[in-house]
Amino acid sequence: MAAAASPASVRPHEVNWTVAGISGLLLITALAVVPLTLTVLHSRESDALVIDLAGRQRMLLERHMKEILLASQGVEADYRHTRAALTDRVQTLIQGGTTVADLDRDGTVTIPAAPTGEIRQKLLEQQQLLESLFVRADFFLLRTEAGAQIAATREALLKDHAALLNVANDAVILLARHSEDNVRTLIRWELAVVLLVMAVGTLGTWRFLRAERALKQSQALTLQALHQRDAVKSSLLSSVSHELRTPLTAIKTMLFSLQHDGTSLPDAIRREFLTGIDRELDYLNRLIGNLLDMSRLEAGTLQPRREWQVLDELVEGAIRRVGLLLADRPLHASLDRNLPPIFADGVQLQQVLVNLLDNAIKFSPPGSPIRLEASLVDGCLDVRVSNSGEGVPPGELDRIFDRFYRVQSGRSSGSPGTGLGLAICKGIVEAHGGTILAQSVPGAETTILFRIPLTASPPAGDRPTPEPTALQGAA
Repeated sequence: MAAAASPASVRPHEVNWTVAGISGLLLITALAVVPLTLTVLHSRESDALVIDLAGRQRMLLERHMKEILLASQGVEADYRHTRAALTDRVQTLIQGGTTVADLDRDGTVTIPAAPTGEIRQKLLEQQQLLESLFVRADFFLLRTEAGAQIAATREALLKDHAALLNVANDAVILLARHSEDNVRTLIRWELAVVLLVMAVGTLGTWRFLRAERALKQSQALTLQALHQRDAVKSSLLSSVSHELRTPLTAIKTMLFSLQHDGTSLPDAIRREFLTGIDRELDYLNRLIGNLLDMSRLEAGTLQPRREWQVLDELVEGAIRRVGLLLADRPLHASLDRNLPPIFADGVQLQQVLVNLLDNAIKFSPPGSPIRLEASLVDGCLDVRVSNSGEGVPPGELDRIFDRFYRVQSGRSSGSPGTGLGLAICKGIVEAHGGTILAQSVPGAETTILFRIPLTASPPAGDRPTPEPTALQGAA
């Protein structure tokens, strides 16, 4: 009897040890996953900071060029301060260290050195071009003071500036690509650990028949979440890579024709190729700008830097930026005569106008008119951009402002874009305390409306006097 009772008394002990063993394994795995997760988050934050600093180089370059041109006209401009910031930041991006995060604000950040040889080489190239640009800028200012003919010098300076902007953009692209590669590697390690635990847990579930069903359901939910995340990631990577590859392929094709058949091509075709290259580069610039703006919106770093602005000037600047896209489109812009200056971030507000005009062009038939209207409504600036076309189904009007969302229709399915333009518009408008919405009549007209509250008027001595505006034209 005692011998018969012995196995029964051992079984609960074995089950308890099994539970303890699997629980210990799960605990060890959890402790291993936490550092990996923290590493992923830290890596993304660090990379986002470096990418943001590299992206700010472009804004500093634009600011430096603006200050040089102002100085050449006798206007006092502290371009040397901007120049010092450009030199310090590119040196920090190469070697690592501490640098000023924002030229107009206090506070510094510490970043690591360039992570790869390719990125370091691109930053060194940027550093060399900076030094060359500074020398040419000083020569340009000296010629200006001497009253010499400076048209050729100015053109060479602007050409060097454009080349430097391209190198700065290339550096941002390389940094973003490196960041994505690092995150993918860390995620693979994390998934490997999770899958290892799932495999070991599955081998032990035969000893826990009562918990088998619950465990299988848990595994199914985990796998579904992983598949959904992979699907979203794959969709994003596919969309961005496609949108980058298409203009790059077109540019490469046109450059090949110009290089190998340039002497035999008619002048009209050569001009058409050059115009096409310029158009595709503008599109790439807008795409990368949208991606950077979205990353800053998500990180909370795209904050409005408000100054007094005249809406007429912002509208004219936005129309110039989409000039090639308008082609033979009739653009009707109508601004109320009594529009006061607005206290807003001019760069961001102009980006909203550019994105809305770009969206209206892409989702309307060729040759159809585009309308831009601005008026005062209940103490707010009311801006509308309208286009004709298929329109937006009623059930999708709210979703078109979501990230990466694009209306699925006959025309929109073939239009380029990543679905970020309207999401960025929403972020910028809401950062200004405003609202944005879509109105559409399927098959007739679609209107995107944003409304920004107006602040108190500036002092009388500082208030610019806007001209009555009723722009009509085709760019």
